[in-house]
Amino acid sequence: MLSYLALSAVTAAAGMSVFHSKERRHRRRMSDLDINVHVNGIRGKSTVTRMIGGVLREAGHTSIAKTTGTFACVIDPEGGEHPIRRTGPANINEQYRFLADWLDGAEDPVKALVVECMAVKPKYQDLCQNVILRSPLTVITNVRLDHQEDMGDTLPEIAASLCNTVPDHGVVVTGERNPEIVEVLREHCDRRGSRLIVAAETGLSRRLCGDFDYRQFEENVAVVLAVAEVHGIGEETAVRGMLRAEPDPGTTKITRVRDVADGPFYWVPMFAVNDWESTTRVFRDVVAEDLPADCRRVVAMNNRADRTDRAAMFVDVLAQDLVDEIDAVVLYGELQEVVSQRLIAAGVPEDKVKTTYDLDGDHVASGRDLVARAREGFEGEDVAIFGMVNIHTEHVLAMQRYVGALAEEQLPAAAPDAAPAPAGREVTVR
Repeated sequence: MLSYLALSAVTAAAGMSVFHSKERRHRRRMSDLDINVHVNGIRGKSTVTRMIGGVLREAGHTSIAKTTGTFACVIDPEGGEHPIRRTGPANINEQYRFLADWLDGAEDPVKALVVECMAVKPKYQDLCQNVILRSPLTVITNVRLDHQEDMGDTLPEIAASLCNTVPDHGVVVTGERNPEIVEVLREHCDRRGSRLIVAAETGLSRRLCGDFDYRQFEENVAVVLAVAEVHGIGEETAVRGMLRAEPDPGTTKITRVRDVADGPFYWVPMFAVNDWESTTRVFRDVVAEDLPADCRRVVAMNNRADRTDRAAMFVDVLAQDLVDEIDAVVLYGELQEVVSQRLIAAGVPEDKVKTTYDLDGDHVASGRDLVARAREGFEGEDVAIFGMVNIHTEHVLAMQRYVGALAEEQLPAAAPDAAPAPAGREVTVR
């Protein structure tokens, strides 16, 4: 018995020694950084992370950026992208491994880091900031109604949850301008001795939105300009860096595809836009700025059985805000029967709602057939297909492969004001 206890004590002591050794190495690698930015918020985290990374590279900092959204990857000091392969669900311990892999032993030591927060639950956000990253500058892009099951039912509650990443005696930059929410952020910053910077809308932040080849929010641009200013990076350098940064695959890029067999259509993938306010805003901006006035508007509503709360929210978005601005809702993925019933019960006319489950036989329907269902009834007219709700289903993958193949194999028709595109490239319509 005594021998067993003695062995247990030795094993525990050895384990603690290993832990403390790893912790010392981790603290040392983090303290060697000159710039360390943690990006949190509800919408735009991946985009802002990529843009800040681009600014740091443009300013001459040996830097890496890590995103964890639609496409989790590490962006190296030359802007190269390295996908993160996961064998299971995302886990915040990934941050330790990533930091050790990229900060230790590099020939040209990394001195600047920008990391997207990969936690939703408040206690894990706290761990990401205060134990793992220890970033002196945190970005809170915005506060929207999302992840209510983990972060709270109201905007102030969600704001307080996001404030778990407020640093001690550091700086917080936010694009949130709702006075009530800003006050919540300020209270948490004051409590931790941190300075809050509310990124102001300027002529430059407004003007730059039109220079990106994807749908960009002015608040995101303002946040990145503010972060650059905190680190002494001039506006011209910051602008070049932002525009050179590759967009996240989840960003909304409007593509006009010339399908020789079935006619042209616009593909508007909004799958990464998952809150009410951003959905209506992006939809209306695209309609007003990027589409012909008489273009038909079809929502491709793609649902998953494990995201019933999101399906319910989008039913309300369509029924309450967009019903008079759309010509059809086509259902893809799972939950088609129940979502169809709920849309009609919520006030969406029955003749506007279509399903696609009849297209699947032994295999998932072809991308062409799935796209054709969205265009049914609008033959000979311009049609824009707005992909919404969820991205990771076989239906969406099939449609994306179809759109991508057309864009690669054919010369798409450009918008009247667009410059001619090189053959074999898709045209992003602004």
